[in-house]
Amino acid sequence: MDNDDDSDSHIVADISKASPLSMANSELYMTARKSPSTLTYYGFCLINGNYTVNLHFAEIEFTNDKSQDSLGRRVFDVYIQGKLKLKDFDIVKAAGGARKAVIKPFNESVTSNTLEIRFYWAGKGSQRIPREGIYGPLVSAISVLNSGI
Repeated sequence: MDNDDDSDSHIVADISKASPLSMANSELYMTARKSPSTLTYYGFCLINGNYTVNLHFAEIEFTNDKSQDSLGRRVFDVYIQGKLKLKDFDIVKAAGGARKAVIKPFNESVTSNTLEIRFYWAGKGSQRIPREGIYGPLVSAISVLNSGI
């Protein structure tokens, strides 16, 4: 159903916030991709070698105030190349609050010309608080830099 809310919680969604965020490179964090269960990204046709993978996160749906919108909690796991990199990752906890950026860098090896990044909701965190919606994984941006350059 397309009625501008998250009542259809079985699809991947893009979210954006028009209010300015006070952080460096805030344009990276004004939008995000979220999913009720799993998000998977692939980098195809990469040159085999070592890469720095930077995962950019900012919780832009929840707030830091005492309102209903501050009650949500998003917890998920991150796998890169099939290996667990972040277990029970909570963006708000890692960033020190909502609407704050956190970047998680990883050194990864590509051996078959493909990079796989998976964000997996493991059934932890909010499900219907502060309102029914999508509380699975969320990512703001991904950068992949060849370490050999």
